[in-house]
Amino acid sequence: MINRETSLQEEIYLDGTNLLPSVTFLREGSMRIEGRIIPDNVIPFFNPLIDWVKNLKSSKVIFDIDIEYMNSNASAQLFQLLKTLNENQSVSSIIVFWHYEEEDQVYLETGKLMAEQLKRIRFFFKSYVK
Repeated sequence: MINRETSLQEEIYLDGTNLLPSVTFLREGSMRIEGRIIPDNVIPFFNPLIDWVKNLKSSKVIFDIDIEYMNSNASAQLFQLLKTLNENQSVSSIIVFWHYEEEDQVYLETGKLMAEQLKRIRFFFKSYVK
């Protein structure tokens, strides 16, 4: 979990663990989340990320999402993060690269459902073989 306040003055670099993903959020709009999201209560992890995205002042965002596993609570919080990014009017162009294991159709469908609801974000789905 993030134990300190994250302001826009700093970029976010979090190493992944067995329970939480690695995160890199850069002020110029390059963002990445990669790994697994296992805890039931992920709100303390996502709240600082959502606040950071809400205040982002970059004209373009490229966001790589490569989650190996996430529970339904994590999925809801990831959607909230993307929804907040979608609503940020300072960002004029948002591209999400949704990485998924080729055989994981559930995760692909999760991304497609999010894409349908977030009209300003251009989603690209990239499969890989593990």
